[in-house]
Amino acid sequence: MIETLVIGSRGSQLALWQARHIQARLAELGIEARIEIIRTTGDKITDVPLAKVGGKGLFTKEIEEALLDGRIDLAVHSLKDLPTSLPDGLTIAAIPEREETADALIGSRLDDLPPGACVGTSSLRRAAQLRALRPDLVIENIRGNLDTRLRKLDEGQYHAILLAAAGLRRLGWADRIAELLTPERMVSAVGQGALAVETRNTGSALEVCRALDHAPTRAAVTAERALLAGLGGGCQVPIGAHAELREDGLLHLRAIVAHPDGHTILRHEDAAPAEEAQALGERASAALLDSGARVILRQVYGDAPPLAGLRILNTRPADQAAPLSHKLRTLGAEVVELPAIELVPLDFEPVEPGAFDWIVFTSANAARYFFRTPPAAPVGARICAIGPGTAAALSALGVDADLVAEQHHAEGVAATLDRENLQEQRILLPAALATREVLPRELSALGARVTTLPVYRNIVPDGLEAAAQALFSEGARPHWVVFTSPSTVKNLLAAVGGEALEGVRVAVIGPITAEAARKHGLMVDVEPESSTVESLAGALAAFVREG
Repeated sequence: MIETLVIGSRGSQLALWQARHIQARLAELGIEARIEIIRTTGDKITDVPLAKVGGKGLFTKEIEEALLDGRIDLAVHSLKDLPTSLPDGLTIAAIPEREETADALIGSRLDDLPPGACVGTSSLRRAAQLRALRPDLVIENIRGNLDTRLRKLDEGQYHAILLAAAGLRRLGWADRIAELLTPERMVSAVGQGALAVETRNTGSALEVCRALDHAPTRAAVTAERALLAGLGGGCQVPIGAHAELREDGLLHLRAIVAHPDGHTILRHEDAAPAEEAQALGERASAALLDSGARVILRQVYGDAPPLAGLRILNTRPADQAAPLSHKLRTLGAEVVELPAIELVPLDFEPVEPGAFDWIVFTSANAARYFFRTPPAAPVGARICAIGPGTAAALSALGVDADLVAEQHHAEGVAATLDRENLQEQRILLPAALATREVLPRELSALGARVTTLPVYRNIVPDGLEAAAQALFSEGARPHWVVFTSPSTVKNLLAAVGGEALEGVRVAVIGPITAEAARKHGLMVDVEPESSTVESLAGALAAFVREG
């Protein structure tokens, strides 16, 4: 017997209607539930336009925290308020059949408004499309619950206001609607008219709530939310999407990205079978980005950093991901860390002083694992680093590089060392197990005696395949993936397959990784001149600015 479930809800009149609706649906299944009101960030900010508040999850964050803490068992949201990426541990258990999706004008029909009439809306999406339809109107911000907005209209503060028809119908105010602006004239918000029942991703509440799901509605909003995820937008961005399953058996999607001033509206329409809803939305987002949507989205964010609105996958090992992630985040990106390799140290015999003339490091990892104990070079050996990143890692260990290769690859190291007369020189090459044979071969050809010393090995992290497949299928696919070694390329592609990266741009840290990516059939969009985190992030930002 399932105990009484606790439903988390905002305290507005509409939110409570929605919670009570789900409460009644559960009662039909023989499940008792009570409602607990939770005040969200969006409820606390009533005097600032949503577009200026910024951030995602304005109306959901505190409710989701209550779910994760176990204070409530399920939450009922307006789906359009729910970010496309949910916190770990939560899922959308059900999407019931949606209400009317259109926007509604209250107070006057659009064509009956006189020039200069004042129309109230808090939505950039509505405002932009309204300006395109009627550039002579004055658009003013309006905040507050439905009854507050209707009161402001009745007081004469506006000639008309724009609201979602679904909310008006649910609260019994359908008679206030002067005109429905259907998707042919005004494309609605992603998920408009639909409810989302959110639960933890295990437990009895999940199993019970699944019975409330409506397959055609879920297919439609899956396409819409995939589009939104692909564009990196939230409710404060002028993005519209409307999908519906029609009599021809196909899911039809209509989408827009609008400049806030209404002077430019990019449009896209497509159709696909319902089971391809995710791919339908992803195709639409890619098409809109290719046609100039990224420029519009940046203008919405204001003086945003160059990577604003982009989701970037960082494949570095878990203990080394932070510097790159931090740099990308300072440039405005949403960073997802998914380590594609794990590094394991190998035991080796200490190197005797005077045993080698040179020690050559071809990666920062080789330096870290070679010098993990003790942090000093064998006496008499000179140090060569493949590039500035490796030299910096050596410096952090208290070791100065005597030589840094001018070109940051194996051939570049060999060319730099060739000037040092390597005939009969003894060279130690600390490296990963099963490292490339290019450098030992090049140095041997120059007369050197080369010893390769494995100091660490790469392994595939536990759970990589499941985590990668979830990431690339849940509607939060990255716009970019950053590879920092050939192994990160090999392991990620083994986990998800090359098809999963179609439409995803690729950045690499250096030429060896670039070579590996191309051998696996990937097109490399960004390869910095210097193999450092700073150069990689800067090159990526420069590419996006110019694109």
